[in-house]
Amino acid sequence: MAKKLGERLIEAGLVNAGAVEQALEHQKITGHKLGDCLVELGLLQEAALLRFLAAEFQTRFVSADKLAKAKIPTEVLDRLPVRLAEAQNVLPLAVDPDRKLLSVVAAEPQNKALMDEIALVTGMSEVYAYVGLRGAIAAAIRKHYYGDPTAFAALLESASAHSNPTESTSRTGAAEHNRTSTSNRSSLSFRMETDARMRLQRASGTQVAGRPSSTQRREPGGPRGLVSDIDYVETLGILVGLLEQDRQRHRGHSAQLARQAGIVGQRMGMPHKELAALSISAYLHDLGKPSERHFSLASNAVNSEWKAQARAACRAPTKLFETVHLPTQVNTILAQLYEAWDGSGTPQGAKGEEITLGARILAAVDSFLELTKNPGNALGKAMTKEQALEHLRTNSGVLYDPVVADIVIQLQSGELLRHRLECEGRQVLVVEPDETARGELLEAVLKQGLVAHALSTPEGAQDGLARQDCDVLVVSLRLGQQEVLDLLQQARSTPETAGLPIAVVGEPDAATRERLMMGGATELLLPGDKSLVAKAVRALLDDRVLHNGPGRVVRGSFDELPPRELLRTLGGGKKSGKLQLRQHTLEGSLHLEGGRVVFASFGGHTGEPALQALLKMKQADFQYDPDALLLDVPQMDQDLQALASGITAG
Repeated sequence: MAKKLGERLIEAGLVNAGAVEQALEHQKITGHKLGDCLVELGLLQEAALLRFLAAEFQTRFVSADKLAKAKIPTEVLDRLPVRLAEAQNVLPLAVDPDRKLLSVVAAEPQNKALMDEIALVTGMSEVYAYVGLRGAIAAAIRKHYYGDPTAFAALLESASAHSNPTESTSRTGAAEHNRTSTSNRSSLSFRMETDARMRLQRASGTQVAGRPSSTQRREPGGPRGLVSDIDYVETLGILVGLLEQDRQRHRGHSAQLARQAGIVGQRMGMPHKELAALSISAYLHDLGKPSERHFSLASNAVNSEWKAQARAACRAPTKLFETVHLPTQVNTILAQLYEAWDGSGTPQGAKGEEITLGARILAAVDSFLELTKNPGNALGKAMTKEQALEHLRTNSGVLYDPVVADIVIQLQSGELLRHRLECEGRQVLVVEPDETARGELLEAVLKQGLVAHALSTPEGAQDGLARQDCDVLVVSLRLGQQEVLDLLQQARSTPETAGLPIAVVGEPDAATRERLMMGGATELLLPGDKSLVAKAVRALLDDRVLHNGPGRVVRGSFDELPPRELLRTLGGGKKSGKLQLRQHTLEGSLHLEGGRVVFASFGGHTGEPALQALLKMKQADFQYDPDALLLDVPQMDQDLQALASGITAG
């Protein structure tokens, strides 16, 4: 006999037995389907359930958010009578009159008899059905057929409430009652999740009582409010980007520096608040300095006059923002941006690890961008990428931190970006306090072809969980038994991370082993052979992908990965999703299915003209979203690798 949905969801690691029991009780009251009940109670994310169902039905899915934002032409709605739409919980999305194909979203896309009936009623030859939740489809029918602007209000407000860790604590605590005491779990979860969110809301260190944090702002005559570090950084990005619009050689420079430095910082295991400080420093590093030249460690090293001017100008951004209470880390990074690893820099002649890590990262990335993008550098010409990479190699251990230089070389050669695209943005978080063991384990995990970041403290892991920033969490028992149990508690107490694979590395006694497994550890691994640990981590990630664990958006530029290599990577990996390309005000996108282009849009055009225009772009920033849904009807079928072969190298 076929397994019920609840059993299948438990096997996939998306929910636990307690959550299913709670949803079944809710089902008795509402009469709704089990999946809808799990989402309504906040025990399972809508996207996670839809990915699972889409894989089972071999189709794609449409979320409530996408249905709320969809623009469906009247002529498409007129194809399907509203009474039939309401009775069968189906909404038409698009029509291809040439192929006589109707695209719909349905709660039961596997119902062939229903699809045949819809084809007959609409006069279509074929009906392609996406899967959606009943509540979302019902709301979409009210909005699009009846013009109800409030149709999605309650649904989206409920989803927002469920995504709030604090509000979801009591619900998820009840769902976990079979593991431990509900009241203790809820109390501990509330404390840990609040701590994690507070760390996310601070871009500087510990906040002093009664004093605003670095991202806290008081409106004149109004109450004190919090601005998250993410919003703060995004706002800086927009404002600095506007300032750079008139500087042709530096247009978009700070945004590119912030993004690339952030990738290097992540790879080096920087905690979230330090990564935020790194991004802020990247956006501020040029403000208040002479506009006719751009200082960098590379330029200063070959021109003593520039170095002297850089010494005088290095504190300009800090002075410009002295009333803003920038995070301490930002002030330090900006002050040490032109310091060199061997002590030959300015203004203090600091060397080695006397220079803060953020400054070492910014200096290397900034120099590379300066050498390759700005012909007005101290050398008087722009280098090729290969020449700039050789500059990093030659000056590793001289101007630049050798470890930082090596990672920047990997980044700028396209190796890191290619790796992230191949993994669809998925990544492993390794938490190990011992430096030697951390390095060995990270190296072993990387050899398995995974994207991984290493941290030394539980706070970094808590931040990663709060941001849902990892797909497998690997935690060493060296952190301490209670710290590991607290991390397990935090992960299992929110729907977003309830199914996250968590491997604990150590040799616990029998009692500790039982506590860890009851606390939610997916697997316990012996620390001896790091390669065996890494293989087990690889298996956990593969299993998560098999059960439709979401991918993540990957951002990059043609400078890091040329268009031919980008298309080859996505085509060779048979990737699906949306590839968005942007060059200043020009923007377009390719929708991919299994390594093939099925839809293209650019400048108001679609199809072959749009595809050819996109293939001619020489410079662009790109964004790849492996989970993006194509709501338009597929209009082409071209192999990405074949298209890549037609692009001129370089």
